[in-house]
Amino acid sequence: MVKSEKEHYEKALESLTNLCSRLAEITDEDTKNQVLTRCQEAAIVLGERLEGCTNPIDVRTIKEYGVIKKLEDFCEQVYVCSQEFNSHNIVALKSLIAEIAVLLEDFPRTYRVAFLPYKASMWDSLESIWKCFAADERCETSVVPIPYFEANRKLNQWDTCYEGDQYPDDVPVIHFQEYLLGEKKPDLVFVHNPFDQHNHVTTVHPAYYSQELRKHCGKIVYVPYFVNPGYLSGDYNELPLLYRADYIVLQSEKMKETSKGFPYYDRVLPLGSPKFDKVIQLNNARVAPPEEWKIDMSGKKKILLNTTVTDFLESGEKLMENLRKFFEKVSTMDEIVIIWRPHPLLEGTVKAMRPQFIEKFQQLMDYFTENQVGVLDRTPDVSRAVAATDAYVGSHYSSIMALFEVCDKPVFCFDSQKIYETESEPERKRANAEDVFKMNGEFDFFACHESMAYTFEDFVEDLVGERLGKVLENQRIAERGISNNLDGTCGIKVYEYIMKDLSRG
Repeated sequence: MVKSEKEHYEKALESLTNLCSRLAEITDEDTKNQVLTRCQEAAIVLGERLEGCTNPIDVRTIKEYGVIKKLEDFCEQVYVCSQEFNSHNIVALKSLIAEIAVLLEDFPRTYRVAFLPYKASMWDSLESIWKCFAADERCETSVVPIPYFEANRKLNQWDTCYEGDQYPDDVPVIHFQEYLLGEKKPDLVFVHNPFDQHNHVTTVHPAYYSQELRKHCGKIVYVPYFVNPGYLSGDYNELPLLYRADYIVLQSEKMKETSKGFPYYDRVLPLGSPKFDKVIQLNNARVAPPEEWKIDMSGKKKILLNTTVTDFLESGEKLMENLRKFFEKVSTMDEIVIIWRPHPLLEGTVKAMRPQFIEKFQQLMDYFTENQVGVLDRTPDVSRAVAATDAYVGSHYSSIMALFEVCDKPVFCFDSQKIYETESEPERKRANAEDVFKMNGEFDFFACHESMAYTFEDFVEDLVGERLGKVLENQRIAERGISNNLDGTCGIKVYEYIMKDLSRG
């Protein structure tokens, strides 16, 4: 039985005991009958609530221990008292309550677990952990997508968003209005938005800020919605959620070390990332492209084009100009298919921080779709998009790059500030792929950055010609240690660690 439910029943039984104790002092017949009626009503409510339990362990235990029968016996004894009021019958009432209390105390411990994602496209950062808790009958596990707001500076307002209808069919979603934390008091909550009020683009509803979770929930688990080469940035290290979380799941020992010196360092679990679990599983299964893509890709190399929030904020109009020229270029390349996946928060960021560009950005997306340049991927599952494509092209820094690298797929970063036209330099010397794909620093990805010596056309030529074997071999060596549990067991390891820790309490 979950802790909050047991506490509720204990208080109810304590109230019943107090009512029965009062009976011995009552001489007025009407008052005595009123108290006996209250005792019976309280017992009936308690029985109905117990009969409404859905946890399989609770259901079996209630039946095995005969708790409902004990409550029925109590109600019968109340009737006996109403007919023959004496100290013996009052003692019998209190004795039955004591027996029920002993039975409830002996109930096996179960746990109420809530997952509180906000964006459906980021569900992969929690999914493999959720599957483990959902499979454990000791856990009453719920997925409760929470509302959030996107800043719209053009209209000077916050737009309300809710994506509870966008989760996979196998994820049973509960509407947030039907899962009030103050009533449910979950033993454990998982969250992947760490910002509280410290984000000017999106914010979850204030009812789900970390200080509110702390009031109503037993333990808080933070799992980042991103992966990277292995570090927490300075901005993240100062976020209040990290100070309030009981467990912080990070992808590697190296990432944990970047939080050294902060008071939550010992609460960091360097157990990997569910994002890696998901993409590795799908990649190994050679998953088919999403049906929504609706394009013939047979015999072609599939390249995922990623544009990020940071790239847009840094380059803005120049980036859109370069993308337009890039689309014109790839339209003539029959051997590849471009899958364009703008960051899930990109449109919201444009509205919030660059509202003067929103129309031009929309025109760019319209050009892409109307001219059938490729696929505009709006599916919520980035892991499937990574698993179904052959290479990454796009912004120079993104979580998606790490997903490609653990799947042994090459990463090519285009220059958002400059367009490279090889015709302008007829004497140029083309570089070998092994010389330009590299890791420039400890916290960089293994990638190639576009240059005149190695352009996007050069990359496509090597990709289509299957000439990147040595590059991928070097990539595997360079990215050793990017994450723990790259065998797809992060979710299992997080579940096992936390359940073991909870059982001690």
